[in-house]
Amino acid sequence: MSPLEAVKLITATTPTGPLPDMPIDPELITAGQPIARGAVVNQSADKTLSSGLWTCEPGQFDWTYTWDEFVHILEGEVIITEEGGQSYTLGPGNIAHFPIGLKAHWQVIKTVRKFFVLKTLEPLEL
Repeated sequence: MSPLEAVKLITATTPTGPLPDMPIDPELITAGQPIARGAVVNQSADKTLSSGLWTCEPGQFDWTYTWDEFVHILEGEVIITEEGGQSYTLGPGNIAHFPIGLKAHWQVIKTVRKFFVLKTLEPLEL
């Protein structure tokens, strides 16, 4: 079998209803109670490329990216402040790339829902 014969489309269905809990480490929370939920819905065969949905209720937390992440904000509003002070307000329709190693502060103003794509250095085991 040639390598092209092994290539197949991988599909997924968008989850409906509440997503499973995906809690933020309490040590990273700086204000409020940002309750997070999410689900990985699709992965590449080598599990280094993943996509899914994530929601978070209002609150604030710090995050250091250990992967590259692209997001498309579907609902809500969030202010992202990079280490060093540059801030970005993201809302419905905004797309952003969080590069590996970025340190950022998340301030969720209105419950946010995002579609994400992660590129990890090692396989992401679920």
